[in-house]
Amino acid sequence: MKRRQQLVSVLLAFLGLVAFAGSAAADAEIYRYIDEAGTSHYSNERPSSKFRLFLTAKADRFIPAASEKPQKTFGAGMRTASSRGTYQVVVLRGSWLEMGRQYGALLADELRAFHDRITTDVAARGTGRAEQVEMGRMLYEGYAEPLRHLLDGMAETSGLSHDQVLVLNAGMILLTQAALGHEPPSACSGIGVWHDYTPSGQLIFGRNWDIDRESMLPYMKYLGIAVFHPEGSIPFANIHPLGNVYLETGINSRGVFIELNNGEYSDPHFYEDRQDSSDLLVRVLTNSATLEQAVAMIEEVPADISYIIQVTDARKAVSIERPTFGSRVLRGSNGLLVTYNSFVPPYPDKWEDRLNLPLPEEQDPRYRNLVSLANSPRFYGAIDAEAMMDLLAVPIEEGGALHAGTVVQVVARPETLTVWLRGVDYSRFEKVELAPLFSYFN
Repeated sequence: MKRRQQLVSVLLAFLGLVAFAGSAAADAEIYRYIDEAGTSHYSNERPSSKFRLFLTAKADRFIPAASEKPQKTFGAGMRTASSRGTYQVVVLRGSWLEMGRQYGALLADELRAFHDRITTDVAARGTGRAEQVEMGRMLYEGYAEPLRHLLDGMAETSGLSHDQVLVLNAGMILLTQAALGHEPPSACSGIGVWHDYTPSGQLIFGRNWDIDRESMLPYMKYLGIAVFHPEGSIPFANIHPLGNVYLETGINSRGVFIELNNGEYSDPHFYEDRQDSSDLLVRVLTNSATLEQAVAMIEEVPADISYIIQVTDARKAVSIERPTFGSRVLRGSNGLLVTYNSFVPPYPDKWEDRLNLPLPEEQDPRYRNLVSLANSPRFYGAIDAEAMMDLLAVPIEEGGALHAGTVVQVVARPETLTVWLRGVDYSRFEKVELAPLFSYFN
C-alpha cells in the first residue's frame, strides 16, 4: 500500500495536483474547480463554495497518455498501447496493402484469438460458418479498393485465411444480428459542446457506441485504435474492435472528428448497390482538411442505409441526417449538439411522409436527458474532457444516456488530437495522444 501511495503522490505532482501526505490512498477524492478566470484547479480538500465545483474524481482517474515507444514493429508499422496498456494501438504507413500486412503482423495473436472466439460465439447463437463467410464476403465486395487491399494484406501476415479475415471484419455485425435479431438497435448517441458550455470554448465530443453490452463485453479486450498513414493522404485514426476495418468513430490529423449513429428507426430502407457508408467515412477522413470539406463529401454520396453522422473540428460540430433519399445538416445551437438514433423534428416538408417519428420521450429519453445534463448547474460552462466522462457515465434512469446497450464510450478533443476510450464495465477511460502518432513518421 505504501508503494501505491508513493506512486499516486508522484502522479498527482506530475499533473500539478496537490500531493497527498500521510494517509493518502489511490481512491482518495480529488476535487476539481474553476476560478473566476476560468482556470481549472485540483485539490484533495473541498474548495470554497465561491468556486464552481463540477466534479469529484478518484485519484487514479488521472492517468498518463499512451506511450510513443514501440512495443513491436513490422516494416514501417509499430504497435503501442493506451495509457494503462488495456487497448492496443497500431501505427501504419504505406500503401493500403502494405498497411494491411503491418496490421496483420503486429496484431496476429489478437486477431486469431478474436476470430476464433467470436465465430464460435456467433455459431452457437445460430449463425453457421457458411453464413458468416457469406456476410464477410458481402461486406468486402461493398468496400472501395483501399479497405479491400487492407483486408488482403492482413490475410497475408495474420495467420488467418482470407475468408477468416473477412469474417472477423464482419464479426461485431454478425454478433449484433445474432444477439438482437434483425431489428435495428436503438443505439448510439453523441454530444458535442463548445463555446459557453466549455471552460475555454474548445470543442469536446462524447460518443456512446450502443448495441448490446452483455453479448459484447467479452470482446472489449480487442477494442483498439489503428492509426493509418496512407500514401498521399491525410493520416487518420479508427477507434474500433481490432480487425473491424470499417469506420464508425474516427479522427484525422487535421482535427476532423466523425462518429456515426444508426438511423434505421427513422428510415429502414437499404440499397445494396450504393457505397457502404462506413467505407465512405474512410475516404472522407483521408481527404478532408476541414469540417466543411468533410460535410460536402458526405452529402454528395447517396446513403446505402440511413445514418446520422456527426462531424466536428476544434470549434464546432454539425450533424448530417442522412436518410436514403437525401440529407440535411443541423448545426449546434449556441455551442451544443445532441444526437441519437432518430432524426430530430421538425422535418423538411418533402420528408414528412417518408420517416418514422421518434419514439416518445417516455420510451427513449436520451436526447432530452443529454440536453438537460449539458444545461444543468453541474455541467454548464464546465465541460472539459473529464467532465464529459462524468456526463457520459450518468445512467438513463438518473437522467443520462448510459443504458444496457452501451458498449464503448469515446471522448474526443480535436484541438489537441486527444481521445479517451473505454469498454463500459471493462475499463476506466484510457487516454491516447494521437498528435505524436500522426507525426510519428515525420
